[in-house]
Amino acid sequence: MKLEDIVTVKIGRNLSRGNEKYDPTLVAYTYEDLTNDLDGLFLDSKASISNRNSSDKDSYLSRYGEVVFSFVSSKATLVSDVNQGKIINQNFANLIIKHQQLDHSYLCYALNESYSMKKQMAISMQGSTVRKLTPAILKSLDMKLPSMEKQQMIGKAYLNLKKRQALAKKQTELEEQLYLEALKKLEQ
Repeated sequence: MKLEDIVTVKIGRNLSRGNEKYDPTLVAYTYEDLTNDLDGLFLDSKASISNRNSSDKDSYLSRYGEVVFSFVSSKATLVSDVNQGKIINQNFANLIIKHQQLDHSYLCYALNESYSMKKQMAISMQGSTVRKLTPAILKSLDMKLPSMEKQQMIGKAYLNLKKRQALAKKQTELEEQLYLEALKKLEQ
């Protein structure tokens, strides 16, 4: 099944165009935000996933629990409550699930880790200096859908793995700080 059959790819707003007015108080969603969201440290949050019935004015805003895809890094993540309401630029797309046959977290897993999807992306990427996917290529990717129960199990396990990896990295950084502080004290 083609990705475009089950997902609407809503490309972010081009912020470099001077003729379009947008609220200057809005903060742009960045690659760092995507990385932090992918770490999964928001999994315990109690915010609810919003329904996508929005005006054109806020259709470029990130929403908690929705999938955002980076065309530059070819990574997908669920938006955390911390990054909700940030403006999505043209380097990203909101992937809005059309039907109830696809789980949000499974979509992230499939785009980031599935061998079949990675192979399709690698073959299709365009560009000589910076290879990246285009929206058309993203929409044309073939995706196999296991049962919803299996999708939810895989998606939840994947997000828990990402959270665990982020916590292990944070623990290593804190241990390094602790050891360096202890070494400084010994040096005095």
